[in-house]
Amino acid sequence: MELRLYLLFVWRWVWLIALFAVIGGGIGYAYSQTQPRLYAASTMLMVNQDQGIFARPSPTFDDLRARERYALTVRELLLVRPVLERAASMVDGVTVAQLAARTSTSDVGKTELFLLTVQDTDRQRAVRLADAIVASFQALERDLLDNPYAQASSLIIVDPAHAKRNPVSPDYTRNIVLSIFIAVVLAIGIGFLYDYFNTRIRDEGDFTRRGGGRPLVVVGKLNGATPAAQLVTLRDPASLDAEAYRMMRLHLDAIPGDERSQVIAVISPSPGEGRSVTAANLAVALAQTGRRVVLVDAHLRHPILHTIFNVPHQGGLSNLLSTPVQAIEPFLRVTEQPNLYVLTVGNASGLPAQLLGGPQLEKVLAALRQHADVVLIDSAPLLTFADTALLLRAVDTTLAVVRVKQTTEEELRHMLDLLRQTEIACLGVVLNGVVKRRRRLQFTGFSSSPLIKSATIANRSEIAGDTGD
Repeated sequence: MELRLYLLFVWRWVWLIALFAVIGGGIGYAYSQTQPRLYAASTMLMVNQDQGIFARPSPTFDDLRARERYALTVRELLLVRPVLERAASMVDGVTVAQLAARTSTSDVGKTELFLLTVQDTDRQRAVRLADAIVASFQALERDLLDNPYAQASSLIIVDPAHAKRNPVSPDYTRNIVLSIFIAVVLAIGIGFLYDYFNTRIRDEGDFTRRGGGRPLVVVGKLNGATPAAQLVTLRDPASLDAEAYRMMRLHLDAIPGDERSQVIAVISPSPGEGRSVTAANLAVALAQTGRRVVLVDAHLRHPILHTIFNVPHQGGLSNLLSTPVQAIEPFLRVTEQPNLYVLTVGNASGLPAQLLGGPQLEKVLAALRQHADVVLIDSAPLLTFADTALLLRAVDTTLAVVRVKQTTEEELRHMLDLLRQTEIACLGVVLNGVVKRRRRLQFTGFSSSPLIKSATIANRSEIAGDTGD
């Protein structure tokens, strides 16, 4: 499971990783282009051990240790300032500081041999500098080693200095690979920090991980610039997006008759999460089965259902709540969908909290129960206004709606905790606006047998529809 999460993380941020990798590779290449080309000249040397105490036919252990220290001493003396100053004076175009930075010695395997390497921007000059360092040491070694009576040089040139035709620096491959690696690590770090601080729900799996359980239904991103154009159950009933709302209706039908709720409030934590569009599409889907459905717009501050169904909004819920005795029928608006009626907000004045918190709400809902098989109520955002909390005291159950890339984990948990604390029932959560989803729903028929019903109740979460794009 953990590996799957890591793979999903990489897949989600692959565009950023690829972008940073390209940028990093470009920076590595550009950096290499700015660096001078250096050629390396190497000469293989060996310390002459056939003079003085080192020439004994049967050297002791102490003699061998002394020979090793002597060889290391000679190697270090090749790089001292007097030797480098003399070598730099013998070759034009290089300073002592440059020569010191570009000269080094290294072992040749497990032997007494070692390499003296000099790097320079000019290939031939690198060879001359290597030879000059050896010659300078040989000229100064009696003073350096404090041995004026030495008869032979301490250095034996095994292989004269030579340089390869190709420069050893800059190393384009190393610089580009290193830059790409750093850029990829940086991209992963940015993605991790973004995911850590961004608590918005990303997809169905993220919804489950953040404590929402499995969503009741997953709805895709609907086409249409306006809410009216997103009424897919009426405008495009054959689409897979409309099938998602029919799947929602199927979950409601699967509830046993004695447990089935008649008045359902559609809620959401915050504005813009698709609550009104969900209520409208579900109302149409229910009415298409022949049931008499009344859709109530209880968002008294920002009503929208009259726009979705293109019906007049003068006279509605607010008028019924503000006047004690009125008949329900004159306020129910007929829609294009048979058996579906809309009770708009109306035009009566008054504070929404006072209207919805008064005793008249129970009477209005009781009257609606007599006129409809199902009453769906589009409410105000639960966490934004107190209106919805007052409304929920009079309904049978709720249906929550959240939207990916908008609803945060805190909002989701706060909404569920509030429902739990107030002991308000919830049919489930509709996950809205999912861009990519796998197709699971394939209807070849439906049976209302008890076995099918019990299976549906045990596992109400399905995925229906397509992206809607």
